[in-house]
Amino acid sequence: MEADFAQLEFRVAAFLSQDKTAMEEVTNGFDVHEYTAKIISEAGQVTSRQDAKAHTFAPLYGATGYGRTPAEASYYEHFTEKYKGIAKWHRNLATEVLTFKKITTPSGREFSFPNVRRRKNGTLTNFTTIKNYPVQSFATADIVPTVLLEIHKRMAHMQSKIVNSVHDSIVIDIHPNEESSVMGVIESVNGDLKEIIDNKFKINFNVPLLLEAKIGVNWLEQQEV
Repeated sequence: MEADFAQLEFRVAAFLSQDKTAMEEVTNGFDVHEYTAKIISEAGQVTSRQDAKAHTFAPLYGATGYGRTPAEASYYEHFTEKYKGIAKWHRNLATEVLTFKKITTPSGREFSFPNVRRRKNGTLTNFTTIKNYPVQSFATADIVPTVLLEIHKRMAHMQSKIVNSVHDSIVIDIHPNEESSVMGVIESVNGDLKEIIDNKFKINFNVPLLLEAKIGVNWLEQQEV
């Protein structure tokens, strides 16, 4: 089984920025990748949902439309207009790092930027990294390990075991007699995700999180369950 967090970085960015549009889209199950494909296609470059995935969340990590096709660049401009809360949060990060020479995530993790400065043109040095680290670290260095340990604890009495973790997914080797039991653990953890994260980091994680499970005879041949 692979238990994979759905759009984890986007949901974390929605929480960190408290962007109302992003929070509403997560809550309502809005297909952000289909929307990206629509924006790029309407700008003159027909794009599939799969191809659009490479662009959907790139602005979260500081990527811009520079060096891309005009149609692709139009999405990057659209992103900051649509997600004004995320754009504002990015500006707040700039202020924080210029003031304190570091940024701090909700888990207490700190990233130091002692040499950060504002260039003559107004841009910030290291700004791609500064926007990237809070999202990536809180998602995959804090939330994923916390949930992995909770799954491990709830499976302690089983022969099935967690065998790997890749980015925002958890891979479990399931004993043939325990498929339904492991599914039950994933379902129970899914129902408790907010409580698990809130209790661990003493926060109110007010954006829904979701684990999606796939099962197969090997890692390649899996089907969603």
